[in-house]
Amino acid sequence: MENYTAEILTEDEESREILRCLITLLGIRAGTQPTDRELGISWECLDQPPDTAEALFLAELEDKVERYEPRAEVADVSMEIQTDGTMIPHIRFRRKEETG
Repeated sequence: MENYTAEILTEDEESREILRCLITLLGIRAGTQPTDRELGISWECLDQPPDTAEALFLAELEDKVERYEPRAEVADVSMEIQTDGTMIPHIRFRRKEETG
């Protein structure tokens, strides 16, 4: 996924490390890593209508964050739909120990 914004809700060294890992995860297309074909985000949802694509992307994102960066969780996702139909996700994460 080339166009997105991602942020984490706290500003300390561990949070910045978590964000770097999440950005790496978002930058990998699922199926392209020979040693782990599940690593990354599937782009299949992008061929769907916007509402469906958004729901599928959110499910994929939550699943992959839980699996590959268990120190974080998705706090909020909003989609910006461009005039050409492309979608730009704006993602906010929080560290898991911040909840509760």
